[in-house]
Amino acid sequence: MCKKAFFSFLLSFVLFGLSQPSPCAKPSTPFSATLIDFAGEVLIQKGGESLWLPVEKDMPLEQGDHIKTGAQGFAEILVDDGSQIRLEEKSEITLSELSADSQTKSITASVYLWFGRMLSNISRFAHSRSRFEVQTPTVVAGVRGTDFAVEVVDTKQTDVGVFDGEVAVAGLDRQKRPMRESEVVLGKGYQSSVFRNRPPAAPVQLRERMLSFTPQIEFLRNKGTDRRRDLPKTMERRTAVHQETLKKWRAIRTERPNQMKKPETTSPEKKRIEPKPGTELKAPPKKTMENRSKLQQREGVEPKEKPRPRPKVDPSEKRDVIEKPSTQSPGRGKDPSKKP
Repeated sequence: MCKKAFFSFLLSFVLFGLSQPSPCAKPSTPFSATLIDFAGEVLIQKGGESLWLPVEKDMPLEQGDHIKTGAQGFAEILVDDGSQIRLEEKSEITLSELSADSQTKSITASVYLWFGRMLSNISRFAHSRSRFEVQTPTVVAGVRGTDFAVEVVDTKQTDVGVFDGEVAVAGLDRQKRPMRESEVVLGKGYQSSVFRNRPPAAPVQLRERMLSFTPQIEFLRNKGTDRRRDLPKTMERRTAVHQETLKKWRAIRTERPNQMKKPETTSPEKKRIEPKPGTELKAPPKKTMENRSKLQQREGVEPKEKPRPRPKVDPSEKRDVIEKPSTQSPGRGKDPSKKP
């Protein structure tokens, strides 16, 4: 009996100790990236929502966020390991997977580029488990610490160009699965085009259009030096920005449903169809009719005679007029004057 009591006490003690968090454990945060800069029209759609909302500088980003830019707009994202993503104009991405550890410099990120162009300046991975991946409707690109550009030309073609480092490119089959057996590794100064349900084309040197992105890549790379140095301050500042952004979004969410309310509609019986402006048929004024008749008399035109009223018919006379002759044939009808 004593042994059973002792074991039950020991088991409850162990379970209680396991349920308590370690004092050295650091609470996890859902944010792993920051919208470090933007210009023009940039909107964000939170995961699970349908409403597009305005962004704020230094606001935090998390897994499941959708971001899109309008004409002459751009957005730059700083991941917590120091990596940078620049979304060019008329583009849209989804942060499909996003987690980063600033202490170990490890990152796990998957970005889906729906359309448009994305430039990336990825930090050299300090952790072996780090992974950064870009997907489009036709390709999946695994990054190995590099500067590269991905452009979705249309839903059937994606171009990938590498300015530094290496990128492993694989096409997608009809089930949207990577065709790893035909994977191509692009080195510095090379690009490849991937068409729908096909393996990547043979690597070629960067062409004119891809080379035109070089200034933006270098500009993004130079920004990264200062941004990585100020990363701890940026992570602290985004907490305050997050609270301010939530207040603005709350006001927008309450205003828009009121604006989208349908007006009250009357029943079909009571509904009155109003004529369109400019189509109303108005009777001419009395003076206009008199002037028109005088003008006709001067020009010798006889005015139209008014229709004469029909003479009244006596009911007895009307009966004789309306009475129709018999339609029976002579053979079948009986003469009422002859008696049997």
